[in-house]
Amino acid sequence: MSIKSSNSHERGDTINTATTDESLAESNRQLNATVIHLRESINHLKAVNKELSTKYDKQKEFINIAAHELRSPIMPILGTLELIEYEFEEADKKEITLKKEFFDRLVRNTNRLERLASEILDITRIDDQSLKLKKEHFSLSEIVLDAIEDHRRQLVKSNGNTKILYESKKEEEDKVPTEADTPGENIFVTADKNRINQVISNLITNAIKFTKEGMVTISVIKKEGKNHINEVILSVEDTGTGIHPEILPRLFSMFATGSEIGTGLGLFISKNIVEAHGGKIWGENKTDGKGATFAFSLPSEENNNNPNNP
Repeated sequence: MSIKSSNSHERGDTINTATTDESLAESNRQLNATVIHLRESINHLKAVNKELSTKYDKQKEFINIAAHELRSPIMPILGTLELIEYEFEEADKKEITLKKEFFDRLVRNTNRLERLASEILDITRIDDQSLKLKKEHFSLSEIVLDAIEDHRRQLVKSNGNTKILYESKKEEEDKVPTEADTPGENIFVTADKNRINQVISNLITNAIKFTKEGMVTISVIKKEGKNHINEVILSVEDTGTGIHPEILPRLFSMFATGSEIGTGLGLFISKNIVEAHGGKIWGENKTDGKGATFAFSLPSEENNNNPNNP
């Protein structure tokens, strides 16, 4: 009996071993099949990614070419329009009222085309991280006053119900709104002058767009930030409709504030310009419910001259 029992036990071990081998072989086949499938999927994804990358490069190249081609005829048109505008100013106003109205419409839409072309180029530069800064030492107060004067001239033609004020501030608590072209304290920064002017213009244009009647107030102050690092803060306050609650969380995203009178790219571009300078930009509704405030900060010139700074 003991011999038979031993043989039976050995046969059972043989059967179990064979079953285990078959199970391992099947698992191995399935694993190999999975590996092959994964390799095929990876190769397919690589091919798709390469195709998408090629299409993206071609699209970016097309946008760059289109934007440059769009700007090429715009600049001589604007130059010619300036000459014609001078002729209008010298002519008899009664005879040219209607023609001047058509002319202003032409100027307005040509400027829109020029801004659109510039925004498209800026978006492509931001996208491929080729937005370069040409920094120089300049008076921020002076370019603010220049921007205000430019927008005042536009308001005379388009919206006489909105005023732009410069608010001279030595400290954050001091508020002295004025229409005079005096900067109060002359504040200097080291930055890309043209790009910072672009940001200021974007913020003022945005404020005017949503202020059909009332005031747009611009102020520049120096302030001590965190870790005793000084900064310059430029604010643009308006008494317009304010920022819609749904837009607030994505205020500086592309197309967040798009409308029939804009592309919605200005704030996105401004954010990237300010951050490239090591600054911050933000927007919020005013606590009294009358309008909004947009502001951005830049490192102060004093930080650059401080011998204790690295």
